[in-house]
Amino acid sequence: MARTTVDVLLVSPGTTAGWRRLDAHAAGALRDLGLSVAVASTDFRVARHLRRTMPLTDLAEAAAIRHATSRALRRHAPRAILFSGVQSVLLQPRSRLRVGGVRFDALTVTNRPGRANFVQHLLERRALRQLAVLLPAGLAAAPPPQAAGRPVAALPFPVTVPARLPPAEREPLVVAYAGNPDKKGLDVIACAWRDAAADARRLVVTGLAAEQGRAFLRARHVAEPAGIEWAGRLSAGEHAALVARAEAYVSASRFEDYGIAQLEALAHGTPLVTTPSPGGYEALPLARRLEPALVAGDSTPAALATALRAALEMPAAARASYAERARELVAPYSEAEVRRRLAEDVLPLLLGR
Repeated sequence: MARTTVDVLLVSPGTTAGWRRLDAHAAGALRDLGLSVAVASTDFRVARHLRRTMPLTDLAEAAAIRHATSRALRRHAPRAILFSGVQSVLLQPRSRLRVGGVRFDALTVTNRPGRANFVQHLLERRALRQLAVLLPAGLAAAPPPQAAGRPVAALPFPVTVPARLPPAEREPLVVAYAGNPDKKGLDVIACAWRDAAADARRLVVTGLAAEQGRAFLRARHVAEPAGIEWAGRLSAGEHAALVARAEAYVSASRFEDYGIAQLEALAHGTPLVTTPSPGGYEALPLARRLEPALVAGDSTPAALATALRAALEMPAAARASYAERARELVAPYSEAEVRRRLAEDVLPLLLGR
């Protein structure tokens, strides 16, 4: 069967709702720029049964993505390949890497530390040295040393910036996302909420069902605080509407690969209360520039409670100023700006344009 020539093959891991959303946006942006695009993805029906340890999970996903790429290449002949996430390149052959670019938030050497993950580190180093271009999502991050002189172009993850700020009056609620309650520090948030004594306010937790959240807190010997509400899994639009109405967005990630939700909160002018989470946390330096008092001194519930009280006690004028400045700082992550970077910075490297 003859293969169809396309400009770009987008290799999407499809492992999370976040990656599926990002890749759908990338495919749409490429097509809007007049390029033909094919997508290779997998539902991981086989690979998910091998998710036992972090190395096995990464390698199972990498093998599934390689297989999906092979299937797509039997149907399409791309000029270039755009990979999403470092797991998608770990097991790809050199011939594919030489015409490919990888878009990533955090490297495995950063978010998978330790000797147990040395195989991923070795495979990652090999892949990064052979790829045509590296596309880190962080705007401020230095090129990784593993790049070994490869071309680098920052390509942030896009954030929807509303045309107008929400009304100044907010509902008496605070939003937290806890899809992975351990990684997102739900126990720290629950304790901080109790210590902050946010009377007559609600803590709305999204991303997981009530029974999951309560079971997690019980396992950590943390009592469910008063005022907490379990919103469950919301669509992107529902979550954005909730954050736009909130007095604050609170985050306590034990490790933050990027932090799209936090950037989206700032785009809505919602004060970001956060711990100083390690990782490629794009919103953290922005939060410190906007109002240092809303960034906890450490990752303890007591420190987070202090920052939360500061947010809830912000005068109206300070809150309005924060909202305007936050939108300015998030502008480089807007969909329009990401599309400009794709056209002007990435495609010339990827396609020789």
